[in-house]
Amino acid sequence: MWYSPCSSPESGELPLEEAVRQALKKLTKDEALTEEGVAAAWEKAAGCKAARHSRPASFKGGRLVVEVDASSWLYELTLEKKAILKRLGGKFAGKKIKEIGFRIGEVWEKK
Repeated sequence: MWYSPCSSPESGELPLEEAVRQALKKLTKDEALTEEGVAAAWEKAAGCKAARHSRPASFKGGRLVVEVDASSWLYELTLEKKAILKRLGGKFAGKKIKEIGFRIGEVWEKK
């Protein structure tokens, strides 16, 4: 195991490898988003029909960006933005949503 020059096994500090492992474990347990979890939350909030034509693309700085497959869905979801945000509870995977934006993009097909 590698120890920093300022620590040693006797100092009670964790080796770098163990500290990183513990941090990743905590992050995975508390905050990680799975594609399936995000898709399920979006489908529940937007509705089954809208979810077939849209998908969450990114979530950064409180802004959820959703890609849609046609301009008609962009318009429809823009009209429903406040209601969708309310159904999401103002949070997405435990993080506060400040805004939802829509853009034309690729949407995967469910199998």
